[in-house]
Amino acid sequence: MKGTKSEGPLGGYSGELTSRLHYIDVPVLARVNAGGLFFELGPQIGFLVAAKQKQEISGGQSAGTFEDDLKNRVRTIDFGYAAGLGYQLSNGPGIGLRYNGGFIDTKSPSSSAAVRNSAFQLYLTYSFGGK
Repeated sequence: MKGTKSEGPLGGYSGELTSRLHYIDVPVLARVNAGGLFFELGPQIGFLVAAKQKQEISGGQSAGTFEDDLKNRVRTIDFGYAAGLGYQLSNGPGIGLRYNGGFIDTKSPSSSAAVRNSAFQLYLTYSFGGK
């Protein structure tokens, strides 16, 4: 899941705007192992599954919560890259940190400023059986 959250004036009222984009990301990473330490880098393609926006407005006659489906306003394919590092024991637990960045504008059709996805991922692993 990727998305944004902003607070402040919305159409003359105060409120909060939240967008959530749900992707299935498929990274193809080259991995270099140095003892237990590893580094990974490569391209990534993301397939949009769902895109929702929630707007909460407080005050005035427009107060309330409004939800909208953004899927027709967001590109269905996101192409980018992933880079990370971590530590993996030969038999047992490991930990990694990865950054994903997008190359293309996610808005469809594109207008004004470009919007690109980016996310940090912290993950835990477990290796069975050793090398």
